[in-house]
Amino acid sequence: MAMSAADFLVASKRCEIQGLTSFLALGELVSAIGALVHALQRERGASNMYLASGGQDYQDRWQAIQKQVDRETANFHQTLSRANAELGVFSGGARLFSRIASAVHLLTGIAVLRGQVLSRKLALTKVTDAYSQVIQSLLGVVFETADAASDPAISRGLVALFNFMQGKELAGQERALGSAGFAARKFTSEQTTRLQHLVESQERCFEVFAQFADERSLRLWSELGSAAIMPELRGLRALAARGGSPGDESLADRWFRIATERIDAMHDIEQKLQLALKQLCQVQLSEARQLLDCNQIALEELDRQQDPDNTVFLVPVSTADANSSVTEQPPVGRSMMELLQFQARRLQEMGAELDAAKSALEERKVLERAKLILMKHRGLNEDEAYRALRQAAMNQSRRLIDVARSVIEMADVLQP
Repeated sequence: MAMSAADFLVASKRCEIQGLTSFLALGELVSAIGALVHALQRERGASNMYLASGGQDYQDRWQAIQKQVDRETANFHQTLSRANAELGVFSGGARLFSRIASAVHLLTGIAVLRGQVLSRKLALTKVTDAYSQVIQSLLGVVFETADAASDPAISRGLVALFNFMQGKELAGQERALGSAGFAARKFTSEQTTRLQHLVESQERCFEVFAQFADERSLRLWSELGSAAIMPELRGLRALAARGGSPGDESLADRWFRIATERIDAMHDIEQKLQLALKQLCQVQLSEARQLLDCNQIALEELDRQQDPDNTVFLVPVSTADANSSVTEQPPVGRSMMELLQFQARRLQEMGAELDAAKSALEERKVLERAKLILMKHRGLNEDEAYRALRQAAMNQSRRLIDVARSVIEMADVLQP
């Protein structure tokens, strides 16, 4: 028996329900990643202090944090196992699996990294980079999750969450670098430049977050911006920019404490963002199931009313022609057409909202690709590549994203 339009209408709604169900499971994975990243950020900062002190201080703190990282790593693997069945249902499933594989692989190297830190066999910058690589691989999973979202409200929530987590990671890098400089009682010119870049990059992430976040999250973020610790943090940032204070041994502890208090407050906001996203998924799922039930009831009623001697042809009509075309249809045809058009309009509206939310993710991809091109062809590091793009944008009075696209287009033209 051939499938009817009603069958495909119901199938469309069931696909939407399946996607929302899968995102509930992925939401748990994102929460587990957030907790693990937070612990890894703390371990990175403590390891920097330990190394900068020449192995004389902070070992107990560093090793205590390791236990928290181990607990969160175990929770991540358990959550990943539970969510595994839902990972392949998205259009970007292959990319998501690739990101997860990278994160899982890099996590296995943490034990070796700790041994190298303990024996002080690695330079401080190498240690920071190693921890940061693990963290970025985990955030890459969150990015692909946001990129795979098909519901616009959920996509907005994930875009806000990802950019907030990325901004928090940059704050973590700032804490680690500042900890190293204050523990060593001096900052090199390279370190001060890097610190300034980290502060500016945080601001960009939080600007995108503010575009997509809900009002409650924005209020919490505003409250943190005016918290009592912020003037002291800004004062220590200014001191670091001047090269530090060689005579004050307490600055490393003060910096780590204040930066940690700020990052912990960010983690609280991050957790509320995750909870709001979970609740949104549950609401959207409930509404989708209710709409499916309503559609099925309506379709069953249509089946009962159908006159076998009166065949109704449902021809596609544009939105502009909908009123005139539908009113000329027999009652059953009009009702079916209205159901189909309602679903089509709804999907069209969702698509437009989804495009707006994902534009921020697409711009990030473009910017990252442009930086990689400059790093490869001009021998720059990531900070230098970004500064080159930003300077070009200022000189040309253009948007940063437009300059990045021009770099990519030029690279494509010059390829053999």
